[in-house]
Order: sequence, then C-alpha cells, then structure tokens
Amino acid sequence: MPGMREIKAKIKSLKGTKRITAAMKAVSAAKLRKAQTELFNIRPYAEVMKGIVEGLYLRENPALHSIFKVRPVKRIELVVISSDKGLCGAFNANIIRNVNKFAKEKQKEGIEISLTTVGNKASQFFTKYSDLKVRKEVKDIFRRIGLPLAEEIAEDLYLGYLSEYFDEVYLVYNRFVNALTQEVTFEKILPLSVEVEEGAPVSEYLVGPDESVVERAVKSYVSATVLRALKESETSEHAARMTAMDNATKNAEDLIKKLTISFNKARQAAITKELIEITTAIEAMK
Repeated sequence: MPGMREIKAKIKSLKGTKRITAAMKAVSAAKLRKAQTELFNIRPYAEVMKGIVEGLYLRENPALHSIFKVRPVKRIELVVISSDKGLCGAFNANIIRNVNKFAKEKQKEGIEISLTTVGNKASQFFTKYSDLKVRKEVKDIFRRIGLPLAEEIAEDLYLGYLSEYFDEVYLVYNRFVNALTQEVTFEKILPLSVEVEEGAPVSEYLVGPDESVVERAVKSYVSATVLRALKESETSEHAARMTAMDNATKNAEDLIKKLTISFNKARQAAITKELIEITTAIEAMK
C-alpha cells in the first residue's frame, strides 16, 4: 500500500487535472454555442443551393454538361473531415474506423479509394498507419473554417471529377445531432443524383447555351455542401470535447474521493501504530 506522502502527491496532481478538464469543458461549451448558431444558419443555405442545382439538372439535358455525366465507378474520392487536436473522445476514431470499413467493402468490388484528409488527425493516421492513398492533405483547419476553405476544397473536387480522375465524391464527417450525439455520415456530392416523386413540380426556368452558368451553380453547391460539412464537424468536435472533459472531470473527482479514503486509512494506521509503540514503551519501562 502506498504511503501517505505518495497518496497526497497523487491527490494534488488529480486536483490540478480536474481544474484543467473543468476549464476545457467550459471553453468547449462556449465554443459549442457559437458553432451551433452558425451551423443552424448554414444548413438552410446549403439546402437552397442543392435545390437550385437539382432544378438545373431536371430542366437541362445532363448529356450536354460534363459535370452531370454519370460514369462507371472505378475510383472514389473520400473527403475525410477530422479535428486538428485530440481530447475529444471517440470523435476521430469513429471517422477512421468507418472510412476503413467503407474502403474495404469498395475494394472488394474492385473500386480504388483515394482520400482528401481535412484536419491534422486524419492526415496523421492515414499517412502513417494506412495503406489507403492520400491524394491531398488539408491541415490546420481549426482557425480557418469558413467559405474560403470550403471553396478551396470544392474547386479541387470539382476539377478532379471533371477531369475523370475520380468518378464519385463522398464527404465523411461527424454530423451534429445534439450535444451528446454525433453521427458519422457518408454524403455523396458528385455525381449529382436527384430523386423526384411522380407529379412533383419542376422549376420553370431555362439555361442558355453558356455552360458557365451551370458550372458556377455546381461549384456554389459543392462549396456550400463542403462548408456545411465543415461546420457540422466543428460543432460535433466541440460537443464531443465538452462531453469528454465532463467525463474526465467526474473520473478525477471519483479518484480523489477514493484516494482521500486511502489517505485517511493510512493516516489512521500510522496513528494507531504510534500509539501502540508508545504504549509498548511505557509498559516496558515499568
């Protein structure tokens, strides 16, 4: 059994850890509120952009626009969105596990998988510990999540699909449900697939022969979808870190209580031992 000095040192260390985890929980909670507000504003924008492009797809002849062409799937590009930092529970591990599972299933079908890693954690894992091909790395995203970053990623995906380097594009990210729940989501953004119920109204507008109109619309749609995925991931990260730090704080409290009991027992044992020694010495002197 460790002595009182060792137990006291552990209690002191745990109290310091508890203060740190409690502070990190408070910071994540504040960031979560801000990120959640931004996410709820971006979601309708992304839906509107998707609706516009779907309307173009239904009104236009897809064969006339190369971006709408559906090809046999030989290579899939996965845009894997992770965090830059850890201490957020299973946030990154869930993404990595699901990407590996998806890749194995597709490789059995003879489909090649390539990755665009967004965030340091995905980049570190797939470049060091995975056989999957990392085509592009986007690092240090935490402080620059916004439309410029989304447009940068979207432009690369748009050109890659247009040049037929890959035939399908999926965004892989943690979708924010609530503060306690984040779901790993695979969202196919290219090629565009539209399901319309029979008799549903179609927007009444035509596009001229200038394909740049369709090009701009599709780029805006991809950018908006990527931006929403980045914000979903950011919000989920803050929620996951808040929950992880809350659990860590509670665990520290439990350990402090157990060590305090051990410390009190050790102190009582030491006092009892000293009393026995004093009593024995007195008896011996008689």
